[in-house]
Amino acid sequence: MPPDVEADASPHADGPARWRIQFWALQILELGVAFLLVTQSVHVGRGGILIACGVVFGLLALTAKGPLGVFRVCSQRLHVLLVAGAAIAFGALTFVPAIRPDVEGLLVMVAAVVAVVFLASRTMTTSGARGRRRARRGPGPVIDATATVVPPPSAPDDADGGTGPPPGAEVEDAHTALRRAGRTTGAAAAAGKRAVDEHRPQVEDQVKRGLRGAGRLAGKLAGPKTPPDAH
Repeated sequence: MPPDVEADASPHADGPARWRIQFWALQILELGVAFLLVTQSVHVGRGGILIACGVVFGLLALTAKGPLGVFRVCSQRLHVLLVAGAAIAFGALTFVPAIRPDVEGLLVMVAAVVAVVFLASRTMTTSGARGRRRARRGPGPVIDATATVVPPPSAPDDADGGTGPPPGAEVEDAHTALRRAGRTTGAAAAAGKRAVDEHRPQVEDQVKRGLRGAGRLAGKLAGPKTPPDAH
């Protein structure tokens, strides 16, 4: 692609992406249609309109800012509008009785006009104004970010002279906690044993009394009953 062709491409018309063509393809079509119209004008009656239409298409293709342009004085967006308008105008003039060609020439003109209008509406063009504005603005703002690494809490004490806790302080604290937990568990077990030894005689006495009372009650319930007096 030549340097003066902008790289910021945008579709000229809405539609599926598979129906869009590059601008150079439209230029090739215009030059081909111009050659066809000029060569066919000698074989039809009243072929002047075919020659005029072919000359206009050729000039538009050579003056567009595209890969096949020679003079490049017309932007791509404007070129698409001009070539579509010229094709519609020549298509309308073809049916004027004074300059209307014969049937063969009429068919050639209609086919050329339809092809140019359809493909012009599906051509991707570049916006020169957008490219110039982007060039003036430059590459855009640059964000300058600085990352700061925060040292751990113990780092300042170590740097000031090693006033932090010694390496084995954590292990010693863990051992101390385990010893305290063991002493607390042993004291609780000893207190429970003393309480059991102190109250065991009273508990045994109460159990024996309960058993004796239950035995007397069972004997009373199981003893012989006094029969009723006979009348």
